[in-house]
Amino acid sequence: MDKIILQRRALEVRNQLGVDDASPIDLVALVGTKSDLTLVFYPFIEEISGICIKSANLIAINSKSTLGRQAFSIAHELYHYFYDGDKTTISYIDDYEGTKIEKEANIFASYLLMPDATFTRLYKRLTNDGKNHMYLKQILEIEQYFKVSRNAVLIRLIQEGYITQEESEQYKINIIKNAKKYGYDNKLYLPIDAEQRKTFGAYIKQALELKDSGLISDGKYEEYLLDAYREDIVFDENGQEDIYD
Repeated sequence: MDKIILQRRALEVRNQLGVDDASPIDLVALVGTKSDLTLVFYPFIEEISGICIKSANLIAINSKSTLGRQAFSIAHELYHYFYDGDKTTISYIDDYEGTKIEKEANIFASYLLMPDATFTRLYKRLTNDGKNHMYLKQILEIEQYFKVSRNAVLIRLIQEGYITQEESEQYKINIIKNAKKYGYDNKLYLPIDAEQRKTFGAYIKQALELKDSGLISDGKYEEYLLDAYREDIVFDENGQEDIYD
């Protein structure tokens, strides 16, 4: 499929989620609040990055992945949800040379997280309008701005012809160490919680609506939450007083 079409589709989804074409995007927050989707984090086997089950309006993401990778996986699964005819898909972490639909989903995910015009402007600013070469410092700034993985940035730079595959190899090692050296937080390069099981979005809101309307009991509501790995809501596990500031 033409990249222009995939760019347009990425902008369409951004519009649906209420985000402009210049800002970084927090897909966990937006999918959970501005769509009919349910988002689940679950520790799948390491090879699986995400699952989309359209009939259930559900996207599941591997909680063992890094924060940056999880963002890409959500974006990838959104393509399956909105534009793939298959009812259920399972995506694999290293499947960059897979089927046509998987390649489209990867390109779409890149444009959704890093819109073309904004990516180009950032590249030109960091390289003095292309006169200077891309180095680690600039790559770090791109991935930190868009909150995406190193792999996602390198693949995009290669696709745009800004660096070569050979040049990218040197930036695939010591990622956390070098991020710290340049003063960045390393949370982008780590899982939030490798064994996390948690549900966000439509399922949680619908369970509350059922309880508030009297269609289910308080006990049934709590059962639904426990089934969705939300013990923190049932047992109020925050353990902190609210701070209003």
